[in-house]
Amino acid sequence: MKNPTSFDLESFANDLFREKKFPEDLDKEIIDQIKNEIVSALEDRINAVIINNLPEDKLETFSEMLDRENLKDEDVQNFCLENIKNLEELIAAELIVFKQSYLS
Repeated sequence: MKNPTSFDLESFANDLFREKKFPEDLDKEIIDQIKNEIVSALEDRINAVIINNLPEDKLETFSEMLDRENLKDEDVQNFCLENIKNLEELIAAELIVFKQSYLS
């Protein structure tokens, strides 16, 4: 599932990459692969936050919604924001934990 929040994961990944201070002579292809892996890991963490905090009675509805054709990102975002209290704060906290772990 794509990021159902307003967080810009690509920018976050770019910042993490810079802060990690990888060698400057890495090939662009390797740099892009590392950044893509960071974004993928962030999406996995955000998805876990969503699933772990979605009310149990909404899980089936959410699953059915994700199976729909022509699903819009904004529909997923609205559903999550409507059904998970403090979603943005939960995700921000998870991003902080990820950053600390990644940079250590």
